[in-house]
Amino acid sequence: MIDNKYIQDRKEFFSVFFAISTIFVVYALLYILNGWEWTGTTASGYCEKVRDNWIREPTNTISNLAFVFVGMYILWLAQYDPTEGKPSLSTRSWFLILYGISCVAVGMGSFAMHGFNTGWGGWLDVTGMMMYISMPVFYNFSRFLRWSEKDFIIYYLTANVIFALLLWQDAKDNESSLLTFLWGALIGIWISQELALKYQKQPHVIFLLPTSIILFLFLYTNPGKDPIDFLLSEFEAILLWAALAFFLYRIEDIKLERTHAPYFWLGFGSYFLATIIWQPSKTDGVLCNPESLAQGHALWHLLGAVSMWCFYKYFRTEVDNY
Repeated sequence: MIDNKYIQDRKEFFSVFFAISTIFVVYALLYILNGWEWTGTTASGYCEKVRDNWIREPTNTISNLAFVFVGMYILWLAQYDPTEGKPSLSTRSWFLILYGISCVAVGMGSFAMHGFNTGWGGWLDVTGMMMYISMPVFYNFSRFLRWSEKDFIIYYLTANVIFALLLWQDAKDNESSLLTFLWGALIGIWISQELALKYQKQPHVIFLLPTSIILFLFLYTNPGKDPIDFLLSEFEAILLWAALAFFLYRIEDIKLERTHAPYFWLGFGSYFLATIIWQPSKTDGVLCNPESLAQGHALWHLLGAVSMWCFYKYFRTEVDNY
């Protein structure tokens, strides 16, 4: 029986479920009030044929519900997590809640981008992406620097408000350079942090490995570019990773242990495979068939959702020895 106690025991899940329902109602009202059409639209560039109805790219849009499902399932499982002990992704804490919300945000934003092809939909998409990719970065800093939950919430949300404002201006100027820089820089920071768990006293490893991985992704997603182009376009990020490697080397010894097999490697592998599929699934790519319901970009969404779940399980292997 669903009564008040049932809902309170699962308050994280039902709060976000209510928010999602409200957002979908707003989406529908915007469509109705705009004369049953979306105006000022631009196709996303991810192959699928655009339809003249509420959902303009059906497969690319519906596949985003995988992100929402993962986030909501994480919030549902929160009812079984302990409330005592040090707050972490293994306890019923704000760390856990915001991780789940960040997964949902990716799905809801990308749903708007592929579903409506509007400028504000695209902005919601990149804002959700930033919410997720910055989550493990700020979570790791909270573990290394012993932040409280309140500190984490302030830093994480403030950073994402700034990201959202900057990306809104970027979207108005029809630029994507800021998104590319932030996405790559945050992935590099996250990889550096993970390396610091085992190689804190080897800053050259912490710097070189993420730089090499991002270099590969840069070259793969930018055909015709070379390593010199990477150095010229990403030198700020490279300097940031170098400074971070030195910072991680100098801070107090990191006393966290996490088990990388199997979930970290499954998450990393899933994301890596998704990235391989992402490029040729664009419009005019070798995997592109606009008329097909089998879309490579939709598979990118599904594999991304698998990564989210795997990284959630990975972070829960943490042993705090502070």
